Amino acid sequence: MNELPDASELRISVLLTVFNAKTTVAETIRSVLTQTETGFEFLILDDGSTDGSYDVAIQAAKNDDRVQLIRQSNVGMAASLNRLIEQSRGQYLARIDADDIAEPTRFAKQAAYLDAHPDCVLVGSAVLNIDIEGDPYGVTTMPSDHEAIEKGMLSGAGGIMHPSTMLRRSAVIQTGGFALNYPVAEDQDLWLRLALIGRLANLPEPLTRYRVHPQNMSFVRQKDGADALDRLLTKAHADRGLTYTRLANQSTMNEECSAWDRERTWAWTAVQEGHFTTARKHARRLACRKPLDTRAWKLVAASHFPQLFALLRSQSS
Repeated sequence: MNELPDASELRISVLLTVFNAKTTVAETIRSVLTQTETGFEFLILDDGSTDGSYDVAIQAAKNDDRVQLIRQSNVGMAASLNRLIEQSRGQYLARIDADDIAEPTRFAKQAAYLDAHPDCVLVGSAVLNIDIEGDPYGVTTMPSDHEAIEKGMLSGAGGIMHPSTMLRRSAVIQTGGFALNYPVAEDQDLWLRLALIGRLANLPEPLTRYRVHPQNMSFVRQKDGADALDRLLTKAHADRGLTYTRLANQSTMNEECSAWDRERTWAWTAVQEGHFTTARKHARRLACRKPLDTRAWKLVAASHFPQLFALLRSQSS
């Protein structure tokens, strides 16, 4: 990757790749265009969508001269992001996915953090997990300091939510951008390479709403992601002169979790975090799909009578 001239003159470049996200991309675009921080360019790349996403993006970004729309045949996430990085001019690169939502102050807070911490090359944040309709499941809080983030990623547990990130462009250029040989896990690879040249951080406030649904790439391509993660962790440990032991739970990671089980897990999160309306909605759907499964009806009971359920759990423990 080559540094573009005058790249530091613009404060932020927002990078959005779109592939068949017609139902959500307009809301994503609006969340970017209504940021309190207005000093940015917005690069939107449609990566060969076949569902009309490009036309939706055109309408959502209409009459805003900060937006640049690009259309190409499908090449995948990593190659698309590298194209946007090459074209970007901002000091900082803000990422968001086409089904997620940026809170209004996200860019301002993350850019201020990078301004104040010149040794930091990437800052993410906590995220509020939402369902396909935008209703909340609960917050995922990430480790805040570099050492804890790096330790988590080297263990395979992760430590940064990709759509919440803002990166120092010069550092991304220095490390070569996204590798093309780690499908689904290309972000973890870049974060670990960035950790070798600077510090990583997460802000504790949920500044992005992260949409959880059966089409998330981390769900759809679980086996590809697990294989890529194992390979990149082997390399990351070698880069640090560390010995790598293959993930103890690798066989479990390779067993694809069903959409029903994933939805049940997230519905329980909603119960635990007090989002009972969300939990009830999903409990009803789960029970309709598997009416003879007692796990679904247990969730129905817990979401409708949370205090009684908590009491019964406390007595059984």
